[in-house]
Amino acid sequence: MPLPRPSSRIPSLIRPFSSRASAMAAQPRFSAGTDAAKVTPALTPLLSSEGGRWALTNDGAALERRFQFKTFAKTWVYNTTFIRWTTHNPAGLSEKDVIMAAACDELAAELGELAPEPEADQSCTIRGLADQAAAAAGDCCTPKKK
Repeated sequence: MPLPRPSSRIPSLIRPFSSRASAMAAQPRFSAGTDAAKVTPALTPLLSSEGGRWALTNDGAALERRFQFKTFAKTWVYNTTFIRWTTHNPAGLSEKDVIMAAACDELAAELGELAPEPEADQSCTIRGLADQAAAAAGDCCTPKKK
């Protein structure tokens, strides 16, 4: 059974950020309890290797994308937004991450996302910053045992 598509009222904001080469090399690493057979058909068209704008991170545990808009008001910072969806506990890519990525695509289209530009070295810089932020946050989503 295919995953439900997000409402058309939700605009999307996300575009793939990593290179096609790395997107093709990575395989999804689903979180425990995620039904890969159910999620894969919804994930595949989102990936840049399949015509979408999302890329898997190198470890396959997250989806990421860069969005660019004409005005600052649409993105808050420099007309560009970078989004990475992943699940921290249990770690990996979940059905909710895929649903949120699709919703972001719809929202970006409604907000007037610009066509993708050829990838530049900046993509590696932003990806590196996202990696640092995720590492610094640690396991922020799991209640701590006392």
